[in-house]
Amino acid sequence: MTRLARVDMDAVAPLYPGDKVAGRVASRGEHFEWQPNKSGKIHSDVPLATRSPSNAERALPMFVDLTGHKIGRLSVMGIAAAYNSTNGQNWVVRCVCGYYETRKAKFIKACVAGKNPGEDEPMCEACGYTRRLQRGFHNPKKAAAAAEAIQNCIR
Repeated sequence: MTRLARVDMDAVAPLYPGDKVAGRVASRGEHFEWQPNKSGKIHSDVPLATRSPSNAERALPMFVDLTGHKIGRLSVMGIAAAYNSTNGQNWVVRCVCGYYETRKAKFIKACVAGKNPGEDEPMCEACGYTRRLQRGFHNPKKAAAAAEAIQNCIR
């Protein structure tokens, strides 16, 4: 068995171009630098610091230790150590593509219970954006800016 036979296709799928135009851009060596939206989440390609739940947190009746749960393409690593919020506990999750993000406990609990809020499969923002592009979603403003940049390169 080759090394490539063991690669999970869900991890490789975001690397494929979404359509013919994306394929042409990728074949020329041009690239699109994806930026996460600033919605209060941290998105990183390096592991985020985690901590274990404190005894005071474990004593609370509504606290649930979510470490180790797998929801869709995300695996829960632990509580985010460096990122505190006033509106819920932040947990570090790792996507199968290798990116790390913070997600709220409310989102993770809803996914574990089967009430997935808004997605068909939980995934990181980069994979979600790639999935939307593969399904035909596009942002007209970004498309116009990209077309203008391509036209400027041709001139």
